[in-house]
Amino acid sequence: MESQFNKGVNQPKIPRTAGRKRERSMSRLEKELGDLGVNIDSKRMKNLNTEQQREHVGGKKIRVGRSPSVPVPERTPRDVKGLPDRKIRIKARKLARGGLKKLGRAARKGEGDRHVYDLKPKHLFSGKRSTGKTDRR
Repeated sequence: MESQFNKGVNQPKIPRTAGRKRERSMSRLEKELGDLGVNIDSKRMKNLNTEQQREHVGGKKIRVGRSPSVPVPERTPRDVKGLPDRKIRIKARKLARGGLKKLGRAARKGEGDRHVYDLKPKHLFSGKRSTGKTDRR
């Protein structure tokens, strides 16, 4: 941890604004390719020179008009997709409503009513304790 902290102390902090010199240049390219034994003809070099000298022309973007918008057809709802005709759809809705009614009744139950009943078989538990009321659960 300490070595990481000292890492920045031992070397000068160079800001990003102090840009590096351009590492690639035509003269360097010619020299390195010459060392490798590759001879570039003058036509190709001329082309490379013009590409290098060409500056990026700044300016405003060309505005392109909007293409006419194509209307997107409405999607059929998923509950309608699987049911072919209207009668069947209505019947399905009624059945769904009936199912939801049962759930609604359960939702109205209070906190104490939400009991997980522990059903125990009577024949196993009755008569095991001799006296009193505790002969079944």
